[in-house]
Amino acid sequence: SDCSNCEDLAPTWEALGEIVTDTSMHIVDEYMGNQDMESHEYSDDEYEAAVNHMAPVLVTKLDCSLHPSICNEQGIRAYPTMRVFVDGEAKGDYNGHRTVMELVHWLRHIEAEHREPGELKMQKVVEHAKKRAVRNEDEGEWNDALASYRSPWGSWNVTRHPGCQLTGHIMVDKAPGKFIIHAQSYGHDIAAHMTNLSHIVHHFSFGDPEAQRYIEEQGLTVMPSGFIKSLHPMDENVYVTGELHQAFHHHLRVITTEWAKEKFRSVHRILQNSQLSTYRQHIVPEAKFAYDLSPITMSYLEESRNWYDYLTGVLAIVGGAFTVFGMMDSGLSSLSKKKSYYY
Repeated sequence: SDCSNCEDLAPTWEALGEIVTDTSMHIVDEYMGNQDMESHEYSDDEYEAAVNHMAPVLVTKLDCSLHPSICNEQGIRAYPTMRVFVDGEAKGDYNGHRTVMELVHWLRHIEAEHREPGELKMQKVVEHAKKRAVRNEDEGEWNDALASYRSPWGSWNVTRHPGCQLTGHIMVDKAPGKFIIHAQSYGHDIAAHMTNLSHIVHHFSFGDPEAQRYIEEQGLTVMPSGFIKSLHPMDENVYVTGELHQAFHHHLRVITTEWAKEKFRSVHRILQNSQLSTYRQHIVPEAKFAYDLSPITMSYLEESRNWYDYLTGVLAIVGGAFTVFGMMDSGLSSLSKKKSYYY
């Protein structure tokens, strides 16, 4: 298949298979010597069957482009995936350093979890691999320093981390832009049809978080209805893709809101619109957040009135009403006189 990372791993994977096979042959030869079976004649097929039977692990490979149904059933999401099976059941994926020694140490740990102490064979594979590994002094020190980071202790635990959790902040210019959450790996080719970009937004906002916290705690009287929610409208929203080759794109309009006499003078409201987009089959989906800063800024100014300003306003209303009623009375009187003259 067209998998560059699989091609990079191939020499290491083949070397692992050779080491396991050599170790198995050594175990068979040692057993035959102890049982005084060297004088017996065995066919190549019988000897190969004995080697496979005594092997602590069978190293093989599967091309997902030729067997897509098996890969889909196993939930293979990236290539290459190194998975160990015990009695036909998957027991974990390897995500450590892609060296023969690291793989052998990981397999030894898996074996210790599923076999009795008298049945352990991977230690012999470790010893055989050490004999084949030619290292200088610096390489040996480097390998020893990695001992505490070997899998599975440093590997991804799917039971505790069912998905990625992203947190942080991004410094952006005051211009339209976007940022993308994209499934990518320096060591794997991602399977586009297995990429699930469903996500939940715990918190997303623009601007100074201290300013938002201050506005929310103070509860300003001039604050319009729903203003606090508009500062982070995506919080706790869940965006689930129901089909393959889909991902949500979020379009955000950011509006600056200012207060003239507050400690924190500006916050940013968000007008959000999310759409489900469909991708071509060979393109890996991505969750996109596109934002655009509005050129319009909303300003709020809260001012208190003095008592005499209020009194002046009341007197103006009373005086205006008196004037209007006087004009109406004068008009009615003039109209009444004209009717009297007519009769």
